[in-house]
Amino acid sequence: MLEDLLYEVLPVVGFAMIACTAFVMIVMRKNTKDALIFCLFFAVSDLLSGIGTLIDGFYGVMVTIYGTTVEVTHKVSSTSNIFFQTISPFDCLTRAVNIPIFLITDYLHLLLLSAFAIDRLIQIMFPVSYGKIYPYFLNWKLFILLLFASAGLSVPGLAFPLESRFNTSVRVMSQCRFDEVVGEEYYLKHILTVQWGPIVCIGALSLTIILYCIRQTKHKWSYNWSEETSTTKQLFGTIFIRCFLSGLSVHVPLLLIARTTEGHELIAIKDHIIRVSYWIIVIIFQPLWHVLILNSFQSNVYSLFNRYSANTERKWQSANDPPEDVPAHLDRHGSPNPFGSWYSMTGNITGEAGVPVGNERSVSFYYQD
Repeated sequence: MLEDLLYEVLPVVGFAMIACTAFVMIVMRKNTKDALIFCLFFAVSDLLSGIGTLIDGFYGVMVTIYGTTVEVTHKVSSTSNIFFQTISPFDCLTRAVNIPIFLITDYLHLLLLSAFAIDRLIQIMFPVSYGKIYPYFLNWKLFILLLFASAGLSVPGLAFPLESRFNTSVRVMSQCRFDEVVGEEYYLKHILTVQWGPIVCIGALSLTIILYCIRQTKHKWSYNWSEETSTTKQLFGTIFIRCFLSGLSVHVPLLLIARTTEGHELIAIKDHIIRVSYWIIVIIFQPLWHVLILNSFQSNVYSLFNRYSANTERKWQSANDPPEDVPAHLDRHGSPNPFGSWYSMTGNITGEAGVPVGNERSVSFYYQD
């Protein structure tokens, strides 16, 4: 019951993730000349996760409603049988394509965290050299390189389904749960990496902030800064919050699962519990803490929503506009007349042509054959 409800919620979460990441990409699309490009890198990674979440949710709903896989009987007592639909792990790779997507995006996120933390450390230690070399490596080539690296790191996660391809005794639930498809042994290593990766980045950032404070104690150590101090603090705050929330979103569900009795339904969907926590806290709430931390994000949001609201005053003059110094429309007898306009090229409601008196305006048309 809880798993069925989960698969109904996942498409909503997936759409929210895609919407939030698309918003971040639109707002930060012009910030590609400095370290703020990491915001775009994370947004693309989160977008891939959102697509995988959509696939996961829709696949789970389809299997729950229209499952057609092989039925295997598991006897849970002497008086009753429960039928579960099972499938081979290899078939899950071809049907539930969210499995390889989750493998890649998990490692891509950790690599981006590490790259951003190393970027901040280099900027603090060697600010002048950093100012000269960062345009050569802070670009989309770095993201593509990290994407291929994450794909390479994901290969061991495919070993279990590939090795058990022709082993008919190895079956998993037809919902293709991530931990069952990649195997329990690999999943334990994988979740430990996802759990402690952000904590390691926080340690690196702690070293960075210590070095930053030391450099600020003397003027001669900080005069050659290659960034504005406010920008440095904002970028540091951005990566620190993401590392902290990433670690928190994984540790808290794991503590909850560790306190759950064996056989509870939460144990079966433990990977989804961890992922939903991460998706909501880190990805969906990402625009919120960007607004609170990044001044450039705030200004870009303001300009995005106020692009057509400024300078709306009309600067051109129409031939149908009445003289600006005439407060009201009067008829030919000098009485107020709300119908028509004496200054309209089409005349007024009585069919008379408008003849302005005083402050006349004319429009000339020239034609050359």
